[in-house]
Amino acid sequence: MPSDFSSREASKRETRAALILAAMQEFAEHGLDGPSLDAICARAGYTRGAFYVHFKRRDELIVAVMERALGVFLDAVIARGHEEHDLQTTVERFVAAIAGRNQPRKAVSPGTPPEPDEDEALQVLGIPFHQILEACHRSVQIRDSFVSLLGEAIRRVTDAARAGQDAGRVRGDVASQDVGALLILMALGLETAASTELPLDLDRSRDALLKLLTL
Repeated sequence: MPSDFSSREASKRETRAALILAAMQEFAEHGLDGPSLDAICARAGYTRGAFYVHFKRRDELIVAVMERALGVFLDAVIARGHEEHDLQTTVERFVAAIAGRNQPRKAVSPGTPPEPDEDEALQVLGIPFHQILEACHRSVQIRDSFVSLLGEAIRRVTDAARAGQDAGRVRGDVASQDVGALLILMALGLETAASTELPLDLDRSRDALLKLLTL
């Protein structure tokens, strides 16, 4: 039987995860500054007292949301396993995620919960991008976390690009790290375009990018 300590630790992890998911959903629906802590706690099914067990201030919750959401998003879009050499798969998944956030969610049977990874991968794109930048401007903690997350994203895309080069699928006359950095910068540009409703043909952008990178 699990000890009282391990049970308490498991309960604390569940509470923290519930608060992060509730905040992610509230931020996606109402923006970073819209939801109150009371609204987030109520959605998670906990009190403010539970919130302060895990977070000292709102900025710490925003950092936790960004870390969770971007981690899930990268897991969802970056090709792995037998597809890890296929940079095309990563690019296509990312563009599909941006296009899909404005599409109706697929219908499910009553009482059937959505797939968490799919939901969270779309929710990270649901937070207005300009609000993330504003949060970075006003909070060193949020900015440092965002920069760290972008660095991790570049590293993971760089690995995918390097695997593609080793497999002869991605052009090798450009350093894989430069490919990774440029892809993440383009991703930020596409997110900005989507956030501002700039008329942009995502399919054409995807195809042009793949022509530039792949063999």
